[in-house]
Amino acid sequence: MADKRIERQVLRVLSTGPKTFWEIVNRQDGTLKELYQTLNKLMKENTVKRDGEFFYLNGQAALKVFPDPRCENCRGGIQIKGEYLKIFETYKEIVKNRPLPSIEFDQGFISAEDAIRRAIFMYERGDVEGKSIFILGDDDLVSIAIGLLGVAKKITVLEIDKRLTDFINDVSKKYNLNISTITHDVLDSFPRNEMNKYDTFLTDPVETLHGFILFIYRCLQALKKKNSAGYFGLTHIEANLEKWYRIQKFILSTGMVITDILRDFSYYPEDENQWNENYQYYLINKKLKIGLPNVNWFRSSFFRVEAYDKIRLRKLPRLKSAHELYVDDEAWCTVEYETWD
Repeated sequence: MADKRIERQVLRVLSTGPKTFWEIVNRQDGTLKELYQTLNKLMKENTVKRDGEFFYLNGQAALKVFPDPRCENCRGGIQIKGEYLKIFETYKEIVKNRPLPSIEFDQGFISAEDAIRRAIFMYERGDVEGKSIFILGDDDLVSIAIGLLGVAKKITVLEIDKRLTDFINDVSKKYNLNISTITHDVLDSFPRNEMNKYDTFLTDPVETLHGFILFIYRCLQALKKKNSAGYFGLTHIEANLEKWYRIQKFILSTGMVITDILRDFSYYPEDENQWNENYQYYLINKKLKIGLPNVNWFRSSFFRVEAYDKIRLRKLPRLKSAHELYVDDEAWCTVEYETWD
């Protein structure tokens, strides 16, 4: 059922003029599924109408509308300035030749600017300098951004895609970044010789509940038992409040506490990801019969967690397939399971 809060958010954004679906997504708090249900409800009530790709109000919305207060240039209060600007310029040159996202692994990378912002935030919070850092999945290439800071003790990337591990290895060697890589599938048992060696983890998990927990679990296996921290991205686009609750409940059960959530901290640039062909598979495009995005709509919040006590891990049920890892009822912008082998 459509949430009244989501309804009000949709009406608020449409009060400033017609918008595409993709322009509406990040001005509301629902999943793609919930937004779809809300728009259908409003159109059935004749409150909202549609003309091709655009949705618009049928008359005036019965609510007071203030100007949008959000700053698009200072997400999370992290600025790229001074010495960071030199690192940013180097990073941008490096990633020009990066491997493009693979549909096989449901990949998509954040902007170069946001990769540097993540590295800066981790450094500012005291989790990079002199630290051993473990990264699970790195199509974002944040390992390179952190490596360019030149202050980490060591960086290890566990990644399924050999194109990425080869690229990271080549860059690390050329720029002397002290990054090592392991080509590994998260569904397989965690490498025993990497357990309990790291101070900080970073990951951008898949957003099925069991897949998300598996990614975090693997990262926690890498951490030292005490005085450790971790970072991950999470959206509201394919994760509703119940899923957020269950994820947070799992995190708290391990002895970690959430210290920071930077809302919409990272975005995924459409042009650079070159994933237009993927949209033909997305459930939201099929159901709403919409075209390609006209804005960078997919954004994620950035979480920091820290161990307040000894990390505790219970035995985790193993997922048996890529389908279980990538697809659930909210996976409306993930390649549908029929395309998986």
